[in-house]
Amino acid sequence: MTTDRLDSGLCALIDIIYRRQTPNRDPLALMPEWFDALRRLLPFSSGVFMPIDPVGGALCQGYTHDCDQHDMRDYLTHYQILDPYLIWQPALNNPDAVVRLSDVTDIGRTVRGEFGQFMNRIPYFHALAVIPQLNGVPLGAFSVHRQRRQRDFDPREMALFQWFVGHATTAIDYLSLRRQRDDQRPAAVLVMSREGKIQALSAEAQRIVESLPEKEPQILPGRCDASRIWRCGSEVFVVSTRRVDPASLIGLGHAIRVPHSVAIDRLAQRLRVSEGEQRREFAVTLEKLDVNDAVRGEVFGLHLSPQQKRVAILLLKRYEPRQIAEILALSPHTVRDYVKDIYRRAGVNGYEKLVSRLSNGNGASPSPSGPTT
Repeated sequence: MTTDRLDSGLCALIDIIYRRQTPNRDPLALMPEWFDALRRLLPFSSGVFMPIDPVGGALCQGYTHDCDQHDMRDYLTHYQILDPYLIWQPALNNPDAVVRLSDVTDIGRTVRGEFGQFMNRIPYFHALAVIPQLNGVPLGAFSVHRQRRQRDFDPREMALFQWFVGHATTAIDYLSLRRQRDDQRPAAVLVMSREGKIQALSAEAQRIVESLPEKEPQILPGRCDASRIWRCGSEVFVVSTRRVDPASLIGLGHAIRVPHSVAIDRLAQRLRVSEGEQRREFAVTLEKLDVNDAVRGEVFGLHLSPQQKRVAILLLKRYEPRQIAEILALSPHTVRDYVKDIYRRAGVNGYEKLVSRLSNGNGASPSPSGPTT
Protein backbone atom coordinates (compact mmCIF):
# COMPACT_ATOMS: atom_id res chain seq x y z
CA MET A 1 0.00 0.00 0.00
CA THR A 2 1.48 3.36 -1.00
CA THR A 3 1.99 6.10 1.56
CA ASP A 4 -0.66 8.30 -0.06
CA ARG A 5 -3.23 5.49 -0.02
CA LEU A 6 -2.37 4.65 3.58
CA ASP A 7 -2.69 8.27 4.68
CA SER A 8 -6.01 8.56 2.86
CA GLY A 9 -7.25 5.36 4.50
CA LEU A 10 -6.18 6.50 7.96
CA CYS A 11 -8.01 9.80 7.50
CA ALA A 12 -11.14 7.95 6.36
CA LEU A 13 -10.96 5.64 9.40
CA ILE A 14 -10.52 8.60 11.75
CA ASP A 15 -13.53 10.27 10.15
CA ILE A 16 -15.67 7.16 10.66
CA ILE A 17 -14.63 6.69 14.30
CA TYR A 18 -15.18 10.32 15.30
CA ARG A 19 -18.11 11.05 13.02
CA ARG A 20 -20.81 12.95 14.88
CA GLN A 21 -23.25 10.44 16.32
CA THR A 22 -26.62 10.83 17.95
CA PRO A 23 -26.13 11.06 21.75
CA ASN A 24 -27.93 7.81 22.56
CA ARG A 25 -25.84 5.62 20.26
CA ASP A 26 -24.47 2.57 22.01
CA PRO A 27 -20.74 2.24 21.20
CA LEU A 28 -21.28 -1.48 20.48
CA ALA A 29 -23.68 -0.50 17.70
CA LEU A 30 -20.84 1.37 15.96
CA MET A 31 -18.41 -1.57 15.96
CA PRO A 32 -19.50 -3.04 12.58
CA GLU A 33 -18.69 0.21 10.80
CA TRP A 34 -15.40 0.61 12.68
CA PHE A 35 -14.19 -2.94 11.97
CA ASP A 36 -15.24 -2.73 8.31
CA ALA A 37 -13.23 0.48 7.92
CA LEU A 38 -10.22 -1.08 9.69
CA ARG A 39 -10.30 -4.09 7.37
CA ARG A 40 -9.63 -1.82 4.37
CA LEU A 41 -6.24 -1.01 5.92
CA LEU A 42 -5.52 -4.18 7.89
CA PRO A 43 -6.76 -7.44 6.32
CA PHE A 44 -8.17 -9.90 8.87
CA SER A 45 -10.64 -12.78 8.79
CA SER A 46 -12.55 -12.07 12.02
CA GLY A 47 -12.53 -9.74 15.00
CA VAL A 48 -14.10 -9.18 18.40
CA PHE A 49 -14.57 -6.56 21.07
CA MET A 50 -15.51 -7.97 24.49
CA PRO A 51 -16.03 -5.78 27.57
CA ILE A 52 -14.15 -6.79 30.71
CA ASP A 53 -15.90 -7.57 33.99
CA PRO A 54 -14.79 -4.70 36.27
CA VAL A 55 -14.99 -6.95 39.34
CA GLY A 56 -13.81 -10.42 38.34
CA GLY A 57 -11.70 -9.51 35.30
CA ALA A 58 -13.38 -12.05 32.99
CA LEU A 59 -14.48 -11.25 29.44
CA CYS A 60 -18.17 -10.57 28.77
CA GLN A 61 -20.43 -10.92 25.74
CA GLY A 62 -19.73 -8.11 23.30
CA TYR A 63 -19.40 -7.58 19.54
CA THR A 64 -18.23 -10.19 17.03
CA HIS A 65 -17.14 -9.39 13.47
CA ASP A 66 -17.54 -12.37 11.15
CA CYS A 67 -17.64 -14.74 14.14
CA ASP A 68 -20.59 -16.88 15.11
CA GLN A 69 -22.30 -15.58 18.26
CA HIS A 70 -22.91 -19.13 19.48
CA ASP A 71 -19.20 -19.90 19.17
CA MET A 72 -18.35 -16.81 21.20
CA ARG A 73 -20.84 -17.79 23.90
CA ASP A 74 -19.14 -21.19 24.06
CA TYR A 75 -15.80 -19.39 24.31
CA LEU A 76 -16.98 -17.33 27.28
CA THR A 77 -18.51 -20.36 28.98
CA HIS A 78 -15.94 -23.07 28.32
CA TYR A 79 -12.84 -21.95 26.47
CA GLN A 80 -11.65 -18.59 27.76
CA ILE A 81 -9.84 -20.21 30.69
CA LEU A 82 -7.75 -22.11 28.08
CA ASP A 83 -6.93 -19.04 25.99
CA PRO A 84 -3.19 -18.19 26.13
CA TYR A 85 -4.16 -14.52 26.27
CA LEU A 86 -6.12 -15.25 29.47
CA ILE A 87 -3.63 -17.71 30.97
CA TRP A 88 -0.61 -15.44 30.68
CA GLN A 89 -2.56 -12.13 30.57
CA PRO A 90 0.06 -10.33 28.45
CA ALA A 91 -2.45 -7.75 27.21
CA LEU A 92 -3.98 -7.15 30.64
CA ASN A 93 -0.53 -6.71 32.18
CA ASN A 94 0.47 -4.31 29.39
CA PRO A 95 -2.63 -2.15 28.88
CA ASP A 96 -2.94 -0.17 25.65
CA ALA A 97 -0.15 -2.25 24.06
CA VAL A 98 -0.69 -4.65 21.17
CA VAL A 99 0.16 -8.31 21.81
CA ARG A 100 0.64 -10.86 19.02
CA LEU A 101 -0.50 -14.40 19.78
CA SER A 102 2.65 -15.92 18.26
CA ASP A 103 4.72 -13.92 20.76
CA VAL A 104 2.80 -15.49 23.65
CA THR A 105 2.57 -19.16 22.73
CA ASP A 106 3.63 -21.82 20.25
CA ILE A 107 0.57 -21.61 17.99
CA GLY A 108 1.20 -25.00 16.36
CA ARG A 109 1.19 -26.69 19.76
CA THR A 110 -1.79 -24.64 20.99
CA VAL A 111 -3.95 -25.48 17.98
CA ARG A 112 -3.36 -29.21 18.62
CA GLY A 113 -4.53 -28.87 22.22
CA GLU A 114 -7.99 -28.43 23.75
CA PHE A 115 -8.12 -24.70 22.94
CA GLY A 116 -7.40 -25.63 19.31
CA GLN A 117 -10.94 -27.03 19.10
CA PHE A 118 -12.25 -23.50 19.50
CA MET A 119 -9.63 -21.95 17.18
CA ASN A 120 -10.70 -24.36 14.43
CA ARG A 121 -14.35 -23.36 14.81
CA ILE A 122 -13.83 -19.62 14.20
CA PRO A 123 -11.40 -20.49 12.45
CA TYR A 124 -8.20 -18.59 13.20
CA PHE A 125 -4.50 -19.23 13.63
CA HIS A 126 -2.92 -15.78 14.10
CA ALA A 127 -4.24 -13.00 16.36
CA LEU A 128 -3.58 -9.55 17.77
CA ALA A 129 -5.10 -8.24 21.01
CA VAL A 130 -5.16 -4.93 22.87
CA ILE A 131 -6.81 -4.18 26.21
CA PRO A 132 -7.17 -0.40 26.57
CA GLN A 133 -7.77 1.30 29.90
CA LEU A 134 -9.97 4.25 30.85
CA ASN A 135 -9.03 5.95 34.12
CA GLY A 136 -7.04 2.90 35.15
CA VAL A 137 -9.91 0.46 34.54
CA PRO A 138 -9.72 -2.08 31.65
CA LEU A 139 -12.35 -1.22 29.04
CA GLY A 140 -12.41 -4.45 27.06
CA ALA A 141 -10.46 -6.65 24.67
CA PHE A 142 -10.09 -5.74 21.00
CA SER A 143 -8.81 -8.60 18.86
CA VAL A 144 -8.42 -9.45 15.16
CA HIS A 145 -7.62 -12.86 13.66
CA ARG A 146 -6.22 -14.49 10.54
CA GLN A 147 -6.62 -18.04 9.32
CA ARG A 148 -3.83 -20.62 8.98
CA ARG A 149 -3.42 -20.02 5.23
CA GLN A 150 -2.78 -16.31 5.85
CA ARG A 151 0.52 -14.89 7.07
CA ASP A 152 1.07 -13.66 10.62
CA PHE A 153 0.70 -9.98 11.48
CA ASP A 154 3.86 -7.93 10.96
CA PRO A 155 5.14 -5.04 13.18
CA ARG A 156 3.61 -2.37 10.93
CA GLU A 157 0.19 -4.02 11.19
CA MET A 158 0.60 -4.38 14.94
CA ALA A 159 1.27 -0.63 15.24
CA LEU A 160 -1.72 0.12 13.02
CA PHE A 161 -4.03 -2.01 15.18
CA GLN A 162 -2.78 -0.36 18.37
CA TRP A 163 -3.41 3.04 16.77
CA PHE A 164 -6.96 1.99 15.82
CA VAL A 165 -7.75 0.74 19.33
CA GLY A 166 -6.48 3.99 20.87
CA HIS A 167 -8.84 6.09 18.77
CA ALA A 168 -11.76 3.66 19.24
CA THR A 169 -11.27 3.87 23.01
CA THR A 170 -11.29 7.67 22.94
CA ALA A 171 -14.50 7.62 20.89
CA ILE A 172 -16.16 5.14 23.29
CA ASP A 173 -15.19 7.35 26.24
CA TYR A 174 -16.65 10.40 24.50
CA LEU A 175 -19.90 8.65 23.58
CA SER A 176 -20.27 7.30 27.12
CA LEU A 177 -19.79 10.77 28.61
CA ARG A 178 -22.35 12.17 26.16
CA ARG A 179 -24.88 9.53 27.17
CA GLN A 180 -24.26 10.15 30.87
CA ARG A 181 -24.69 13.88 30.40
CA ASP A 182 -27.88 13.49 28.39
CA ASP A 183 -29.29 10.95 30.87
CA GLN A 184 -28.95 13.35 33.79
CA ARG A 185 -32.22 14.66 35.13
CA PRO A 186 -32.53 18.38 35.86
CA ALA A 187 -32.04 19.35 39.49
CA ALA A 188 -35.14 19.01 41.67
CA VAL A 189 -34.63 21.58 44.44
CA LEU A 190 -37.00 23.72 46.49
CA VAL A 191 -36.62 26.02 49.49
CA MET A 192 -39.06 25.75 52.40
CA SER A 193 -39.59 27.98 55.39
CA ARG A 194 -40.02 26.73 58.95
CA GLU A 195 -43.71 27.63 58.63
CA GLY A 196 -44.14 25.30 55.62
CA LYS A 197 -44.14 27.95 52.89
CA ILE A 198 -42.41 27.33 49.56
CA GLN A 199 -39.91 30.16 49.02
CA ALA A 200 -38.29 28.93 45.81
CA LEU A 201 -38.37 25.88 43.56
CA SER A 202 -37.02 24.54 40.29
CA ALA A 203 -39.23 23.35 37.44
CA GLU A 204 -38.36 19.70 38.14
CA ALA A 205 -39.18 20.10 41.84
CA GLN A 206 -42.52 21.65 40.94
CA ARG A 207 -43.29 18.73 38.63
CA ILE A 208 -42.51 16.21 41.38
CA VAL A 209 -44.48 18.03 44.09
CA GLU A 210 -47.46 18.32 41.72
CA SER A 211 -47.37 14.52 41.35
CA LEU A 212 -47.64 13.95 45.12
CA PRO A 213 -51.02 13.04 46.65
CA GLU A 214 -53.02 16.00 47.95
CA LYS A 215 -54.64 14.28 50.94
CA GLU A 216 -51.52 12.63 52.40
CA PRO A 217 -48.77 15.23 52.93
CA GLN A 218 -45.23 13.92 52.68
CA ILE A 219 -43.11 14.59 55.78
CA LEU A 220 -39.83 16.37 55.04
CA PRO A 221 -36.60 15.15 56.67
CA GLY A 222 -35.80 16.82 59.96
CA ARG A 223 -32.53 18.46 60.82
CA CYS A 224 -31.10 15.22 62.19
CA ASP A 225 -32.36 13.01 59.35
CA ALA A 226 -29.92 12.12 56.58
CA SER A 227 -32.84 11.60 54.20
CA ARG A 228 -36.32 10.17 53.87
CA ILE A 229 -37.81 7.76 51.37
CA TRP A 230 -41.15 8.68 49.83
CA ARG A 231 -43.17 6.00 48.06
CA CYS A 232 -45.94 7.53 45.96
CA GLY A 233 -47.72 4.83 44.01
CA SER A 234 -45.08 3.18 41.82
CA GLU A 235 -42.61 6.05 42.22
CA VAL A 236 -39.84 6.26 44.80
CA PHE A 237 -38.14 9.51 45.88
CA VAL A 238 -35.10 10.03 48.09
CA VAL A 239 -35.49 13.39 49.87
CA SER A 240 -32.79 15.26 51.78
CA THR A 241 -32.48 18.75 53.27
CA ARG A 242 -29.72 21.20 54.08
CA ARG A 243 -29.39 24.68 55.51
CA VAL A 244 -29.54 27.58 53.06
CA ASP A 245 -28.68 31.25 53.34
CA PRO A 246 -32.03 33.08 52.97
CA ALA A 247 -30.33 35.84 50.98
CA SER A 248 -28.79 33.59 48.36
CA LEU A 249 -29.77 30.56 46.31
CA ILE A 250 -26.33 29.96 44.80
CA GLY A 251 -25.74 26.25 44.29
CA LEU A 252 -29.42 25.34 44.25
CA GLY A 253 -29.60 24.53 40.57
CA HIS A 254 -32.43 26.27 38.76
CA ALA A 255 -34.50 27.07 41.84
CA ILE A 256 -35.92 30.58 41.65
CA ARG A 257 -37.82 32.69 44.14
CA VAL A 258 -41.57 32.41 43.74
CA PRO A 259 -44.12 35.04 44.71
CA HIS A 260 -46.85 34.20 47.17
CA SER A 261 -49.88 32.72 45.39
CA VAL A 262 -52.79 30.38 46.01
CA ALA A 263 -51.31 27.82 43.60
CA ILE A 264 -47.97 27.73 45.45
CA ASP A 265 -49.78 27.45 48.79
CA ARG A 266 -51.68 24.44 47.49
CA LEU A 267 -48.42 22.82 46.45
CA ALA A 268 -46.97 23.47 49.91
CA GLN A 269 -49.92 21.65 51.48
CA ARG A 270 -48.59 18.42 49.93
CA LEU A 271 -45.50 18.75 52.13
CA ARG A 272 -45.20 18.77 55.92
CA VAL A 273 -42.30 20.21 57.89
CA SER A 274 -41.08 17.78 60.55
CA GLU A 275 -41.77 18.56 64.20
CA GLY A 276 -39.06 20.51 65.98
CA GLU A 277 -37.66 22.09 62.82
CA GLN A 278 -35.47 25.02 63.91
CA ARG A 279 -34.07 26.20 60.58
CA ARG A 280 -35.66 29.39 59.31
CA GLU A 281 -35.26 28.22 55.70
CA PHE A 282 -33.83 25.02 54.28
CA ALA A 283 -33.26 23.51 50.85
CA VAL A 284 -34.98 20.27 49.88
CA THR A 285 -33.46 18.01 47.21
CA LEU A 286 -35.63 15.34 45.61
CA GLU A 287 -34.15 12.42 43.66
CA LYS A 288 -36.44 10.06 41.80
CA LEU A 289 -35.34 6.43 41.75
CA ASP A 290 -36.76 4.04 39.19
CA VAL A 291 -35.95 0.65 40.69
CA ASN A 292 -36.23 -1.04 37.29
CA ASP A 293 -34.42 1.56 35.22
CA ALA A 294 -32.32 4.13 37.04
CA VAL A 295 -31.09 1.51 39.51
CA ARG A 296 -30.05 -0.77 36.67
CA GLY A 297 -26.26 -0.89 37.09
CA GLU A 298 -24.81 -4.37 36.91
CA VAL A 299 -22.42 -5.71 39.55
CA PHE A 300 -20.55 -8.16 37.36
CA GLY A 301 -18.82 -11.29 38.52
CA LEU A 302 -20.74 -11.94 41.74
CA HIS A 303 -23.54 -14.05 40.18
CA LEU A 304 -26.26 -12.00 41.88
CA SER A 305 -29.97 -12.16 41.22
CA PRO A 306 -31.55 -9.02 39.69
CA GLN A 307 -32.89 -7.97 43.10
CA GLN A 308 -29.50 -8.51 44.74
CA LYS A 309 -27.89 -6.37 42.03
CA ARG A 310 -30.29 -3.54 42.88
CA VAL A 311 -29.37 -3.89 46.55
CA ALA A 312 -25.65 -3.85 45.70
CA ILE A 313 -25.99 -0.71 43.57
CA LEU A 314 -27.88 1.09 46.34
CA LEU A 315 -25.15 0.04 48.78
CA LEU A 316 -22.65 1.67 46.43
CA LYS A 317 -24.81 4.80 46.53
CA ARG A 318 -24.34 4.60 50.32
CA TYR A 319 -27.96 3.97 51.24
CA GLU A 320 -28.49 2.17 54.52
CA PRO A 321 -30.20 -1.25 54.57
CA ARG A 322 -33.37 0.21 56.12
CA GLN A 323 -33.53 2.79 53.29
CA ILE A 324 -32.92 0.09 50.69
CA ALA A 325 -35.82 -1.87 52.16
CA GLU A 326 -38.07 1.17 51.69
CA ILE A 327 -36.85 1.91 48.16
CA LEU A 328 -37.24 -1.66 46.90
CA ALA A 329 -40.34 -2.44 49.01
CA LEU A 330 -38.59 -5.36 50.71
CA SER A 331 -38.60 -6.43 54.33
CA PRO A 332 -35.56 -5.33 56.38
CA HIS A 333 -34.86 -9.01 57.10
CA THR A 334 -34.71 -9.81 53.37
CA VAL A 335 -32.34 -6.91 52.72
CA ARG A 336 -30.07 -8.02 55.57
CA ASP A 337 -29.91 -11.52 54.08
CA TYR A 338 -29.13 -10.08 50.64
CA VAL A 339 -26.37 -7.89 52.07
CA LYS A 340 -24.79 -10.84 53.90
CA ASP A 341 -24.85 -12.89 50.68
CA ILE A 342 -23.32 -10.01 48.70
CA TYR A 343 -20.52 -9.74 51.28
CA ARG A 344 -19.90 -13.48 51.02
CA ARG A 345 -19.81 -13.47 47.23
CA ALA A 346 -17.51 -10.44 47.14
CA GLY A 347 -15.17 -12.04 49.67
CA VAL A 348 -15.41 -9.17 52.19
CA ASN A 349 -16.70 -8.88 55.74
CA GLY A 350 -17.87 -5.29 56.00
CA TYR A 351 -19.63 -2.44 54.26
CA GLU A 352 -16.60 -0.19 53.70
CA LYS A 353 -14.58 -3.09 52.26
CA LEU A 354 -17.45 -3.92 49.92
CA VAL A 355 -17.71 -0.32 48.70
CA SER A 356 -13.95 -0.17 48.19
CA ARG A 357 -13.89 -3.49 46.33
CA LEU A 358 -16.79 -2.74 43.98
CA SER A 359 -16.06 0.96 43.46
CA ASN A 360 -12.43 0.35 42.53
CA GLY A 361 -13.12 -2.73 40.45
CA ASN A 362 -10.20 -4.54 42.11
CA GLY A 363 -11.60 -7.94 41.36
CA ALA A 364 -13.75 -9.95 43.72
CA SER A 365 -13.36 -13.69 43.93
CA PRO A 366 -17.00 -14.62 43.42
CA SER A 367 -18.60 -17.65 44.92
CA PRO A 368 -19.28 -20.36 42.33
CA SER A 369 -22.83 -20.84 43.56
CA GLY A 370 -25.65 -19.56 41.38
CA PRO A 371 -27.82 -16.54 42.03
CA THR A 372 -30.56 -16.61 44.58
CA THR A 373 -34.06 -15.92 43.40
